[in-house]
Amino acid sequence: MPSQRVGITGANGTIGRVLMKGLNMEGDCELTPFTRRPVDFPSTIVHFDSAAEVEGAFQNLDAVIHLAADPSPSADWERIRTHNIDAMYLVLEECRRAAVKRLVFASTNHTMHGNSILTTPETLDASTAIRMKLDDPPNPDSYYAVSKLFGENLGKLYSEQHGVEFVGLRIGWLTAGDDPTAFRGTASEDYMRAMFLSHRDCVEAHRCALKVETKFLLAYVISDNDRRVFDLEETAAVLGFEPQDNAEDYFAH
Repeated sequence: MPSQRVGITGANGTIGRVLMKGLNMEGDCELTPFTRRPVDFPSTIVHFDSAAEVEGAFQNLDAVIHLAADPSPSADWERIRTHNIDAMYLVLEECRRAAVKRLVFASTNHTMHGNSILTTPETLDASTAIRMKLDDPPNPDSYYAVSKLFGENLGKLYSEQHGVEFVGLRIGWLTAGDDPTAFRGTASEDYMRAMFLSHRDCVEAHRCALKVETKFLLAYVISDNDRRVFDLEETAAVLGFEPQDNAEDYFAH
């Protein structure tokens, strides 16, 4: 079977670098990385908020993993509109134009934060002891989260009207060091223990997202954390993703 030709926007980000390494290890993907500026690996320079630059970028790709965005929950509206909303439209338009079969979209756990978060985007109310399901109403905590809900819904429109398969992953908290205990004793410790996503679980979730048979789906992507606030049973059923790591195993040492 020929390799799947996969573009990765935002390839220089933390998740992008993890996927560039992890997806390459299996050899079943031919990766095309996109970045905003020259980096320490070969990449195609594209500003995804520029229609002129996006047009033609996805020619001959089978799928695109769209990570490029302003990732800050504190970002103001102008930044979010430019990098997360306008760019999302241009990315999906290019998928349609270039006949890209599938878009895997980096959504976020922040779309549901209003159900479990106290006063800051990365502080968890551990006393709630809830397990949110995929069909629970969204409750965004920021313009950033609203932009990701926009992306999910625009993806639904393009899957229905233009045949672009869409997999939206509500991603937890992945760090470059792959060690949740870096937040031990901080105000964000409870949040990290609930939302931790290990590197290998992240890679496996995206591998599943590229292969699963679907027209449209959303899924929670976190590790199998004892203190998680997301129900992973539905994700396992619809995406085939079964995480292997657990934040508590790290904190036990």
